[in-house]
Amino acid sequence: MLQTKGIVGIAVAVVLGLLLVAPPATRCELQAGPFAPGASGEITFLMEGGVLSGELKARALPAQGVHAFYILWFVRTDLGDKAFLGPVVSENSILFLTDGTGRLEFRAEAFTDGPHAGSSVSLGAAGNNLFVLIAENQIDTVMPFPVSPPPSSFALMATF
Repeated sequence: MLQTKGIVGIAVAVVLGLLLVAPPATRCELQAGPFAPGASGEITFLMEGGVLSGELKARALPAQGVHAFYILWFVRTDLGDKAFLGPVVSENSILFLTDGTGRLEFRAEAFTDGPHAGSSVSLGAAGNNLFVLIAENQIDTVMPFPVSPPPSSFALMATF
């Protein structure tokens, strides 16, 4: 019995230790862009070991129609590097045939476009990091295909 209590105590200590050393997640409010002036949302993310992961929640995104999608990107504006984070999905469909909300859980291990494509994702200095939800006419994991020239295709964004 005493040995079991000791093992349980060690396990609890290890779990608490991991919680204390795990880096905290960062939360940013997303600002409406020209494509979706009434939209809002938030993004929570973690950067650990060259991997960017997190979750986006969006509200009041305009309907897209059958040939357009909302795609989330992370951009290092100082380097021109971009990481594809994925399409935002609504309750009913990826196509957002009606106005609504959407969400996305993401994980990116490397930049997919830009001068450092293929290298680990990294954060820049304050003000050089951008999450941007773009209205795109094609889902491409390598590079963006906006429905109109940026920034008019930007639905939501956060610079930090």
